[in-house]
Amino acid sequence: MLNSSKFLSRSLVLLGLCLLSQSAEAKYGSGKTSTYVFVAEQSKVVRTGGIASVPLTYTIKGNFQLAIDPNAGSASFAHVDANATDDSPFKRTLDLNHVFNMTSLVGTVEPTGSIKFTGKASDDSDINITVTLQDNLAYLIGQTTPPPNSADFFIFNLGAVAQLRKYAGGSGTAGDPYQIATADDLMALGETPADYDKHFILTDDIDLYPNLPGGKVFDKAVIAPDTDPSKDWGQGTPFTGVFDGSGHTILHLTIKGGGYLGLFGQLGWDLAAAEVKNMGVVDVNIIGSGRFVGGLVGYNNYGDVAQCYSTGAVSATSYVGGLVGYNWIGDVTHCSSTCQVSGDDKVAGLVALNYEGHVTNCYSTGAVNGKDSVGGLVGGNARGHVSHCYSTSAVTGASEVGGLAGTNFEGTVTQCYSTGAVSGSGARVGGLVGYNSGSVTDCYSTGMVSGATEIGGLVGYNSGKSGDVAHCYSTGAVSGTYNVGGLVGYNPFWAWGRITSSFWDIDTSGRATSAGGIGKTTAEMQTGKTFLDAGWDFVNVWGIGENQTYPYLRKYSAADINQDASVNFLDLAVLAENWLTDISDR
Repeated sequence: MLNSSKFLSRSLVLLGLCLLSQSAEAKYGSGKTSTYVFVAEQSKVVRTGGIASVPLTYTIKGNFQLAIDPNAGSASFAHVDANATDDSPFKRTLDLNHVFNMTSLVGTVEPTGSIKFTGKASDDSDINITVTLQDNLAYLIGQTTPPPNSADFFIFNLGAVAQLRKYAGGSGTAGDPYQIATADDLMALGETPADYDKHFILTDDIDLYPNLPGGKVFDKAVIAPDTDPSKDWGQGTPFTGVFDGSGHTILHLTIKGGGYLGLFGQLGWDLAAAEVKNMGVVDVNIIGSGRFVGGLVGYNNYGDVAQCYSTGAVSATSYVGGLVGYNWIGDVTHCSSTCQVSGDDKVAGLVALNYEGHVTNCYSTGAVNGKDSVGGLVGGNARGHVSHCYSTSAVTGASEVGGLAGTNFEGTVTQCYSTGAVSGSGARVGGLVGYNSGSVTDCYSTGMVSGATEIGGLVGYNSGKSGDVAHCYSTGAVSGTYNVGGLVGYNPFWAWGRITSSFWDIDTSGRATSAGGIGKTTAEMQTGKTFLDAGWDFVNVWGIGENQTYPYLRKYSAADINQDASVNFLDLAVLAENWLTDISDR
């Protein structure tokens, strides 16, 4: 039988080891290797001794990897890549790992939390180094001690501070952003809300395919997810920093969850705008059961999304966009999406709802299927601004369905066009905009439009005191059962909606009447005089191939001869150089 006193003693020892292991794990994590970068201004080696006994101070630059096993209470320098340069005119260097034989040292985690490393140098000097970790810093104090009765030995004293290198590098500032190079880096960012206000740069393409080693199907946004779906609005920390994709892509992001889904769940907030730019999310597969879901961003609050694109499939209940779910007073510029998008309310190829935000120089091409407020580019544009955009998406819905925007509520849509077929089973269906109570200027649509009531080649229902349509046209075939028009389906006289200097093709639309606009034959629609007489701007906005094409939106002003997006003396120089030049044989 085991002696009771011995049993008690053994139990206390085991308990002590267990507590030490738990303490180490709480401080150092699960034991994975971390990289630290020396802070040169605070990292020195001082050499003394030798025959001349002239001290020299060396400045350390480089990094080391620290591996800690909290269960065993041990540690090691897994890798050291650091040199020290002296302050003399000769700039002599030392290999830090050679001087202190660091990768051969044995480290022990002390009860105080410090790590003690001991060992021998190649000259048989004793080496002692103490490492103390605090926040994201490592403090190193060390020295070499010559063998007893030795002469002509150098003595080295180490005093250094090193910064934890998070992710794949960088420090999180604008000048030195954190580097995201792997799926682990990306997920580490997602699990570190304290870094959501920092700067990041993507340094490589990252594949998140679930069947890859370490891959997974996410149940929430990778970065800045909603932490409490039971609440009406998103909980947790939004991303308010800068994420520069640097032209790289995130591939095969797969999410099956509730709401606020996308690579970024929540972007920005009222007083801290975020920026996501220069990246693509490719072959996404996002399925949500809630609202605010996008291929890239679920909910954008005051943030900027620029030079980004998405491909794949996105579906949810409401506020579902191929790129962005909800754009609240944010900017989405030079972006695109080819995603197949589906949902119920406020569904769109690019941005589900644009509320007082700007969507500029963007396009969408993927099929869109929803019920209400469904658009090829934007589901709803509420007091927002959409300009220089287009959609080729085929759009299917019930009511308030448009080739570009399902609804335009007191917003502006200018210099935009749509070409995809638009189909609605209910009311307010338009080739460009389903329901308009805002301003639609210098736009056109060419897609076929069909629905039940209030169906128009350009606008289904034009209403409200600010329901203005000017310098627009449509050419697509239009069909429906009630209040069907070649250009506008319904424009109630009591709503003060105005339709000016706008046209539709009576030949291609199959419609001789409209609730506004002027019907013209195809030949007349391809004649510049038709539109010039109505005051259209064929210098800065429109162009036309006389007797060959319908009007098209210019990318550059006619005066911008060298097409550099600026009209200046360079254009005048090009004109002067080619004045009266015969180009017929060129």
